[in-house]
Amino acid sequence: MRRLSTLATLTAVLALFAAACTPGGPAPITWKVKPATIQVISKNSQVTAGDRPYVIQVGFRSKLGVPGSSIAEISSQCSSGALPAPDAAPAGTTVSIPAGTADIPFPDAQNLDIGDVLLSTAPFEIFGTLSFAVNRNAPPFVTGCAMTDALNSALVGVLKSSLDALIAGSAVPPTQEQLIDLIVSNLGNFLSAAGSLIAAIIEGLGNPDAIVGVGVQLLLPTAGAFTGLLDTAFGVAGLFSPELANGFIPIPSLPSAIKIKVGPLAPSVSVFDFDSSDSGGGHWVYTSTIGV
Repeated sequence: MRRLSTLATLTAVLALFAAACTPGGPAPITWKVKPATIQVISKNSQVTAGDRPYVIQVGFRSKLGVPGSSIAEISSQCSSGALPAPDAAPAGTTVSIPAGTADIPFPDAQNLDIGDVLLSTAPFEIFGTLSFAVNRNAPPFVTGCAMTDALNSALVGVLKSSLDALIAGSAVPPTQEQLIDLIVSNLGNFLSAAGSLIAAIIEGLGNPDAIVGVGVQLLLPTAGAFTGLLDTAFGVAGLFSPELANGFIPIPSLPSAIKIKVGPLAPSVSVFDFDSSDSGGGHWVYTSTIGV
């Protein structure tokens, strides 16, 4: 009788995982993180009639337990030849980012349930973007993209190496509890390291263009029960608090110009409020969207 009970329990567990997975994994989707607008509440520039806002994005992805799978890349309005005109944004102006000029695409992404990962139907992949809201301070006759080049040189390679060490280099554990613990622990470590790296790079760039704020999005391609399990685990770990709205998390050691958000890789809108007006750095509100 006891043996039959154990067998019944095992059968029920296997049925639960089977229901939470798809052979070969779910159909792949190409998601895009797209800059939408920058609202200039107060100017960053103290010498011009208006700011000249533009966006640089660094995108990254890494498969848990798949060595060498990490990718990092950069996309910039400047490199796309889509910079706004001088003085385009006086205080009170909202500037729209031209479509496709600084998007980060994530092709072949799979939003997985817990069974997909534990039964190895598909690897769990971490996605994310760093969105730099930048004021173009270079004179109009300067055509180069020095800020984009500096971020590409200083950040992209280091970010890829960090992902390889923390995400791609981790073995996938056999149980649900261990998997959740590993993801939460590794992502917490990654966010702290990435935030400190960004702050150090901003301080050392010495570039004519001014970074008003950096919006960091860590995007989890979950589905079904997996979404709720991770949300609960982040709450228990203290990464999410009831008073924090819309997935933003605090890292006290970081400057206020860096905002970090954790959320699903799914259609959504994120609003980043960068307020450095007390120190003369201006006040911008950056809006980003995720879609297909």
